[in-house]
Amino acid sequence: MLAAGAALLAACGGSAATPAAQTPSPAAGPAVHAASAGVPASAGAGLPSGVTAAMVAEGDSIFNARRSCNRCHGLGGTNGRNGPDLTTGNYEHANGSFASILQVINEGVSRDQIKDKSHRFPMGPRGGLDLTDEQVKEVAAYVWTLGHH
Repeated sequence: MLAAGAALLAACGGSAATPAAQTPSPAAGPAVHAASAGVPASAGAGLPSGVTAAMVAEGDSIFNARRSCNRCHGLGGTNGRNGPDLTTGNYEHANGSFASILQVINEGVSRDQIKDKSHRFPMGPRGGLDLTDEQVKEVAAYVWTLGHH
């Protein structure tokens, strides 16, 4: 797992000498507040079945934590240097549903599956991070809100 974490960090602009990514926590780095990250102020309204505003908030903290999803996708899911912008609602590997976003995060995107060849680095399963099932759902909930604002 350590080698996989180092490879992901190297792929997302880090180096193999950088310690492997740990499970991000809200204290791991500055989180982007929901409103500034493009999450609708009414994040509790209109969410997919089973998704809560608390899940979205926790997903925001995980996604935007230091050495997490934002390394490739950018803070708030926009302007990522090694991953697609997640704020447009036009996902490259998902149809925009919560279930499809969850699947992409769980399974990752292999190098040969990458559609936009300007993004050279694959995304490991669970983003290459040591996330629990609940954390993956929270990140998926946050990513869903990014494209549905």
